[in-house]
Amino acid sequence: MMRKLGLVVAAAAALSVASRAQAEEAASPKIGLGVGVNLGNVFSGGSLAASPVAIYVPINLSDSFRLEPSFGYWYVGRGTTVSALNGISASRGGYAVEAALGAFYLLHPTPPFTVYLGGRLGFVFNGFSTIPEPATGIVVSYSEVDMYVNPTLGLEWAVSRNFSVGGEAAVAFRFYFNPSVTAGNASASLSSSKFGTGFDAVLFMRLYF
Repeated sequence: MMRKLGLVVAAAAALSVASRAQAEEAASPKIGLGVGVNLGNVFSGGSLAASPVAIYVPINLSDSFRLEPSFGYWYVGRGTTVSALNGISASRGGYAVEAALGAFYLLHPTPPFTVYLGGRLGFVFNGFSTIPEPATGIVVSYSEVDMYVNPTLGLEWAVSRNFSVGGEAAVAFRFYFNPSVTAGNASASLSSSKFGTGFDAVLFMRLYF
């Protein structure tokens, strides 16, 4: 009798473990790591130096809500260029550091596709330096901080449980702060456009854990 009872308890425990494992396997991954490639963006109202590649961290708080921080960095070293207008060579380099947070409502019309709606709020710290007169060797540096709000529509295709590809499009609204200019030992703040609009398109690959 005791032996039979022990077998029943062992079988029940094994079934419980198997059921829990199946539930965990069926549950959607909660956290991931992704790479986004910007297909190009155009803005009016101010200068733009946007990182062409950024890192994304999707965090699925539920089946219908996601937060997604992102970080991007872009740098181009100074190289020699020649102006077609005056024949004067100049050296110029630029950079951008971008940090943003996205919040999205997830729709699942038909697996394995997910449509998400929401927006991204971010800041871009960008600038460039140039040597307008190579003979003098004086470096002129420009720096600017921008803020943007992007209403976003995205599509994600789950190739497997832990890997997806997709893309998103956004109408972007960008707010510009006054840039600062430094030439040698002199510096100044310039007045610039305070608002610009544009369009963003990004392709993604995301790996979930």
